[in-house]
Amino acid sequence: MIMITPKVECVAMTQDLARLPGKIKRPLYHIVDTQAQRLKQALVTYGVSYISFIPNELLEMIFVETVKATRADEDSSSSCVPTSLRLRPRPELLLASVSQHWRAVALGMPLLWTEIRLFLRQNVDLVNLYLTRSQGQLLDMRFTGIHNQGLPEFDPDYLRISCIILSHIHVCRRLEVHGAFPFPKLLDGFKHIRAPMLEELIVHYPLDIPHLLFTEDLLLSADRLTALTLNGLWVSGLSPENFSNLLSHLTSLTHLTLIGEPVDYVRSRDIPVVELPLLQTMILKPGPNISRTYMPTIFRAIRAPALRELVLDFHTATSSRDLQSLVDKLNRGAPPFPSVRLLTLCSRSMAYDGWHALAHAFSGITTLSVSKCIVNQLMGFLSCAGRRDAFPNLRTLLFDDMQFEWSLLLQLLQIREAAGMPVREVKMRGFRKHAQSELAGKLVASLATYTPVVIGWT
Repeated sequence: MIMITPKVECVAMTQDLARLPGKIKRPLYHIVDTQAQRLKQALVTYGVSYISFIPNELLEMIFVETVKATRADEDSSSSCVPTSLRLRPRPELLLASVSQHWRAVALGMPLLWTEIRLFLRQNVDLVNLYLTRSQGQLLDMRFTGIHNQGLPEFDPDYLRISCIILSHIHVCRRLEVHGAFPFPKLLDGFKHIRAPMLEELIVHYPLDIPHLLFTEDLLLSADRLTALTLNGLWVSGLSPENFSNLLSHLTSLTHLTLIGEPVDYVRSRDIPVVELPLLQTMILKPGPNISRTYMPTIFRAIRAPALRELVLDFHTATSSRDLQSLVDKLNRGAPPFPSVRLLTLCSRSMAYDGWHALAHAFSGITTLSVSKCIVNQLMGFLSCAGRRDAFPNLRTLLFDDMQFEWSLLLQLLQIREAAGMPVREVKMRGFRKHAQSELAGKLVASLATYTPVVIGWT
C-alpha cells in the first residue's frame, strides 16, 4: 500500500490547477471546490495545519516583521527600563520554539540573532548563543543595567560584559550603553580599539554620579559612525574639551542628538569650537532645570554648514525662563545655522519674544513643524501686523494635531497669500483618521476656494 503524503497531495492538486485552461467543459467553480475539499481532507487526515504550507521565504518575512515590531514597541515604551527588559521574552526565541520547521527557518536567518542584550548578572550562555547564531553578521549591542552595591567598575560581572562588548566592537553596527552607574573602563576602551563598522552610538550617562566619566581625551576610531546620541546631566557629562575632541574625530557624523545636558559647560570657561561638515540633523532636548549657559553655548560651540534639520524639544524644560538666555542670544547674534530648512519645535508654550528670536535666527526655513500646544500661538504670531514677513520662505506647515483654531489657519493662509509668501502645504498628524469627517471636509472646501493648498497627514 502506497501512502500519499500531504506534500505529494499538494503537488497533484497544483498539477490539476495548472491544467485548468484545457478543461473548458467543467465549470471553474466546481474544480476549485473539488481542489479545496481534497486539500482540506489531506490536512485533516495527516494532522497538518494550513500554516505549515507557508513558503519559507514568506515565513522569513513574517519573522523579521514580528521581531521588528516587538523591538519598536520596546523602544517607544516608557516602561522600557533595565529591569523590565530582562523579563521580556525575546521574540526570536519564541518563534524558534513553535515547531521544528519554524526552528529550522529561524536558525537559518543569522540577521534574526544580531541584537545582543547585556546586563549585569546575566547568563552568558544566552549571549554566546546569539553570537553563534548571528554567524558574523553586524551586531546591535545594548548594555543596560543597575548596580546597587559597591563600585561596579571593580565588579567581575561588569568587567566581563565590558570585555564582551570590546571584543566584538569590530563587528558592531549599533551600540547603546545605559546604566545607573558610571562605566569608565568600557568607554575608555574605545580609545584603544577600532570600530570600523559602528554606525550608531548611544550613551546614557548615569544621572546621579557627581563626577566626569572621562578624565582623558576621548578618541573613538569609527569612520562609519553617522549617528551619535548623548544623554545625561552636566555633573556626570563630558568636559567641553572632550566633547569637542570626540566630535572632531567623527568625520562621517550626520545625526547628533543631545538629551538633557550631557556637556559640562557650567565649570568651564574655554569653549572649543568644532566643525561638523556632514552634519544634517541635530536634535536638542534639554531637561528640566538646565543651566542658563547650556543652550547658547551649544549653538556657539558647534558649526554645521550643511545642517538641514534642527529639532528643539523643550517639552521637559521647567519653564520658559530656562531658555531665556537662548532667546536673548538668538535675538542679538547672527543666525547660528543659516542652512537649516526644516525646524521642528516642541514646547508647552512659546512667548512672543521666543517666536521673534526663532524668526530672526532661522529666516531661511521652508518647513516648520510645531507641537499641538503651540499651534495657535504660532499662527497668532505670524498673523500679527508687524510679523507678517517672518519666515519669508516658509512653504510647508506640519502640526502635531488637528485640534486647533481652524479659523486662525484660514486667516494665516490668506495673509501669506496676499503678502506674496504663500503656504502651499499643511500636514496634520491624525488628519487621515478624520479625513472623511464633515468638519475636515469643510476645512478642505474652505482652503480650496482661494488658494491651492495641499492638505495631508503625517
